[in-house]
Amino acid sequence: MGSRIRFTKAKQVFEAYPDLNETVLEPSELAGPEDYVVELQQSDAPLTALAYFAHALPKREAVWWGMKCVSGLDRNQSENDRKLLALAENWVREGDEEARAKVHAAAEATKADSASVWIGRAAGWSGGSLSPLPDQRVEMPEGLTAKAVNAAVLIALGELMPEERDKAFGNCLSAGLSFAGGGNMPSVSVSGQPSAQS
Repeated sequence: MGSRIRFTKAKQVFEAYPDLNETVLEPSELAGPEDYVVELQQSDAPLTALAYFAHALPKREAVWWGMKCVSGLDRNQSENDRKLLALAENWVREGDEEARAKVHAAAEATKADSASVWIGRAAGWSGGSLSPLPDQRVEMPEGLTAKAVNAAVLIALGELMPEERDKAFGNCLSAGLSFAGGGNMPSVSVSGQPSAQS
């Protein structure tokens, strides 16, 4: 299987999502998407690699990557968090409007602001209408899913002990790049090497 990233040049991600340059430095003309993730990871603002990567992947793949990062890093998931992750996984696997609407409703009904809730929002914001009124459809902005995935992963990393964050951050991106390259999504953990899953 080839790359899951739909762009051939890193710069094309910024053309598709113009407001990304408000938080992430734009690359040179020649950089490839995967190479630019690594470049950002090694830069003075390494966490911007997460935002860029979430935008570079298609929506379903971005949610799957974010969900695997969150489920592997968040040690304090509530029952509601686990329910939201299960609904998000169902949407990734099924990809239909009914599954999207279920996870969207569950995320919107939650008062908490956990990483899992943001994964639920990411899946829910992948389509449908921004307006809750059926006769006043407002298309979801294209970048909302990527922004929510980025928020989820940042929250999950922020919950870790400071000495664990760098390793976990690296594991999350390493797993994502492996998945983006066409392989299975490795499991993500706070420490240790990612191992292949699905």
